[in-house]
Amino acid sequence: MSKLWMYHANVPKGEIVNLSQAERLEQDGWVKSPALLDLPKEDNTPKLDADQIERARPEDLVGLVKTMGFKVMSEIEFESQITKAKLSAVPVTIESFSNDELIAEAERRGLKESKQAEGGHDLDALYAQFEENPESLTKAEHVFLGNALYSLGLRENMKENTLIEKIKAAMNAE
Repeated sequence: MSKLWMYHANVPKGEIVNLSQAERLEQDGWVKSPALLDLPKEDNTPKLDADQIERARPEDLVGLVKTMGFKVMSEIEFESQITKAKLSAVPVTIESFSNDELIAEAERRGLKESKQAEGGHDLDALYAQFEENPESLTKAEHVFLGNALYSLGLRENMKENTLIEKIKAAMNAE
């Protein structure tokens, strides 16, 4: 025999009934879903008037506010959170960096060739040496040559074969 949940205003949580009883119960006001019952909604909001709030102790008010789902901090805790946020703030404006810091970061990321790598390289001599034997150059010389002549954006963390191929491709494209 099949069973069915049925709900009534007097039994809002419902009961399991036999399917054969369902038709008779529907005539008596039973429904198949609790949403169809016209029950008053439960009001969980605290009932306090202005006088009760004025007479309440601070601890009681804090408890009341916490039951509503809010976080309550003391004034000292609040001030410490503000100070903590101010001290941990990271400057996000470009003006807060010095030129030396920006240049050092660009060199570290390989966006700009360092002055140390630029010094001491004769571009014509490197070009001639590369045409004669590309493997004879160091990685730093490959990077300098490719970036100085062709603005290839080469970096020293690239493989030497990759550097040579990119420079050769740029030479052939001329």
